[in-house]
Amino acid sequence: MAEAVVKTRLVAFLEAHPEGVDPDVLAREALGIVGAKGAIAEKVVSAAIDDDARFARLASGKWALKTKRKAVDFDTALFVSLGCVPSQEGGDEVALAGRRVLVRGEEALFAPIVVGVDSDGYDALMSFAQFAEGAIPVAFRLPRYRSALNRLGRMVLGRSFLQEGICLFRLGRWIFPNKDLPTLEALATELGFSFVTERGADGDASLHAQVLLGLLERCQAAGVDSVETLLNRIYPDATPVQFEAYAFGEEYLRELPETPGVYIMRDQAGLVIYIGKAIDLRKRVGSYFARRSERPEKTQRILDRIWSMEVECVGSELAALLLEAELITVCKPEFNTQVAVQERSVDLGSLKNAVVILPSAEPDMMDLFCLVVGQPLAHLQVQQDLSNWNRVSEQLRALFFESQNKDAALSEIEKGALEIMRTWFAGHKDDVNFVDVDEVGTASDVLRVVGEYVQQCEAEDWEKVAWRV
Repeated sequence: MAEAVVKTRLVAFLEAHPEGVDPDVLAREALGIVGAKGAIAEKVVSAAIDDDARFARLASGKWALKTKRKAVDFDTALFVSLGCVPSQEGGDEVALAGRRVLVRGEEALFAPIVVGVDSDGYDALMSFAQFAEGAIPVAFRLPRYRSALNRLGRMVLGRSFLQEGICLFRLGRWIFPNKDLPTLEALATELGFSFVTERGADGDASLHAQVLLGLLERCQAAGVDSVETLLNRIYPDATPVQFEAYAFGEEYLRELPETPGVYIMRDQAGLVIYIGKAIDLRKRVGSYFARRSERPEKTQRILDRIWSMEVECVGSELAALLLEAELITVCKPEFNTQVAVQERSVDLGSLKNAVVILPSAEPDMMDLFCLVVGQPLAHLQVQQDLSNWNRVSEQLRALFFESQNKDAALSEIEKGALEIMRTWFAGHKDDVNFVDVDEVGTASDVLRVVGEYVQQCEAEDWEKVAWRV
């Protein structure tokens, strides 16, 4: 279905339903896709809309056409720059801060607050939502900020509270088309600003505000002086959308991350038909759609059925293997060969209890995979700066030195995870950092050595170690 036809149908349907329409209804009645429900409908409609500035997602989850607004000049626009970092207390809590910005006026700072799903954070988050109300949100990776904060808002306040705004990454890429500026710090440096690396939520909000003002000056010099004109520049028209099976074009493949992970293929009814793992998701998934006539018969049959695909990024090949096995056991995809887990004798020498230290998919974190005799494989995550070390060290102490049940009854998934871990580790002991708990000895010594390894990982040249073998 051509892009123009898709967009025309969506616009016409939404014009007739100004109150908004559920994705299921849009997929079925506007796009004529039978069987697209739930998550599949969400993906189909999102792909069709693809950042088109004419469409808006309402707090209810429905899609609607945006009401046309009068152009707002930079000099009169009110922005709110966001600061959001993990809380020092760890867990699911985050520290939030904001700075209301007028190009030609005073700034107002919203001092940091700590909010979590399980904490009594309603009043604090409500005050932050009121502070941001009516202002244009700004952050370096704004979609991630909006998604995380609106998710928090739905859980704590019962609603989303951040509207669409300005993504500084996109704006920076438009202002500096020939520069590689993957981080906020890189963009600030390009603008000639200094900054503090460990700046917290309030410092993050302030740096976002400073970078915004610097970029807006360059926009005005280029003749762009309103918010609407700017948004049209950094969110150009979407690329054509095709809904035929296995129509995953070059643009889609280029957007896939070059990291380890798992890919989940579904058919038109939303059923999982195949799950696979990859060391490089972009390369592995791309291989399915290259030279289709040369693919094996099984792959050809998968391509005949695939309608949508999801990817889950992880930090290492080991994490991808473990997640793939768990998902296959739970989902039982049609095209995955189901093999019962059989215990094999894996030679780890004298090694019985160990902590394997690998990178995480989460920023500034490390994965700790813990082998404990008689226990399921444990997976912990620790901040590279050890800011959540108190909690993690308590978990390590309990796993290796305080566990009373050394012969736990393991489920099939747990048995499979241990088998994968032992087999993978046997072949990669020389490639990764690990701590032999029995060899190191006391609890305090084990915790000290693990902590030292984690901190060293932040500074060392990761290319020297085959992290993602």
